[in-house]
Amino acid sequence: MAMFTEAPKCQVCGKEIEGGEPVHIHMHYPKRKGFTEIKAYLKTEAQFTCDACFKSKK
Repeated sequence: MAMFTEAPKCQVCGKEIEGGEPVHIHMHYPKRKGFTEIKAYLKTEAQFTCDACFKSKK
C-alpha cells in the first residue's frame, strides 16, 4: 500500500511534477541525520516549483 497517492504539484501553476523533471524546492533543512525516505520527506515538508514557473519569476 502506497503511503502517498498524489504526485507532488507545482505551488505556482498546480502542474503535476513528473519523475526526472527539474524542480526547485523550498524547505527547511532537516534537523535529524540519516534520512532514507527522501521522497516521503519531500512530499510532506517541501514546496515544489516547476522549472518553467521558477524561470518566469526571475
